[in-house]
Amino acid sequence: MFQQGLQSLQRQQSEMVRAQTDISTGVKLRSADQDPVAFGQASQLTSQQARVDQFLRSNDMATGKIESQETRLAGSEDILQRVREIAIQANNDINDSVSRGALADELASLREALAGQANAKDERGEYLFSGTRAGQVPYDAAGVDQLGAAQPVDLQVGESDSVTVNRVASDIFNTTPTSGRSAMQVIDDLEAAVRADDKAAYEGLQNEVDQVLDRVITSRGEMGNDLSKLERLRDDQNAWSLSNKESISKLRDTDLAEAITRLNENYLTLQATQQSMAKIQQLSLFNSI
Repeated sequence: MFQQGLQSLQRQQSEMVRAQTDISTGVKLRSADQDPVAFGQASQLTSQQARVDQFLRSNDMATGKIESQETRLAGSEDILQRVREIAIQANNDINDSVSRGALADELASLREALAGQANAKDERGEYLFSGTRAGQVPYDAAGVDQLGAAQPVDLQVGESDSVTVNRVASDIFNTTPTSGRSAMQVIDDLEAAVRADDKAAYEGLQNEVDQVLDRVITSRGEMGNDLSKLERLRDDQNAWSLSNKESISKLRDTDLAEAITRLNENYLTLQATQQSMAKIQQLSLFNSI
């Protein structure tokens, strides 16, 4: 009987230590031997959580990159709209040499501004429109494409979702994708035509400006769609993450009220067992006398 009491005492002491550890650490499920099924479920949910957290970080990165690019394209659209207006205005017979010179000077300024947009960098010093060649400037001083066989860069932001986070400049700022002439080259020729009052060249150059403008507008639309997609994914993933973390917490984290109650019950039971064993020892001592 004394041996049974001793074993009971040891179990109760172990339960008290466990309850105290549950309370002090805030974690009730620390190893698989405590509850193999629950531990396996918590491990699987934790692994899934890590993957979703990575998707959310990728979403933030993608959103920042695309917003920066879209801002540059918004400025590019304004520039090209003004270039188009000048091309139409220059074709007017009432322009004298002074007016044409002013328009040509403005074109030169617009050309430099557009080159700045196409060759813009992000906060890390990488070019926004260089695709897989992020360290290479898209256009040289003459407006010639420098990216060669660069490809767009996609980033995975969900189990089956990805977005383009670095487009290739020639897909946007050239008259035709990855070929044709750059917008800067077109504006250079338009400036020369305006200074020379070469009306025969206006129509073709205006068409080329329109081609680039259409590509910029189309690219902005694609970026807007990607930003909307990222927002929807972020909302869905945050909602899933909140629910998942609650599930992990129920499996793993300590219910303080329950643990304190369990600790108090163990303490009272331990006291009762100690008192019972003390009586048994006294009785055994008395019998031996």
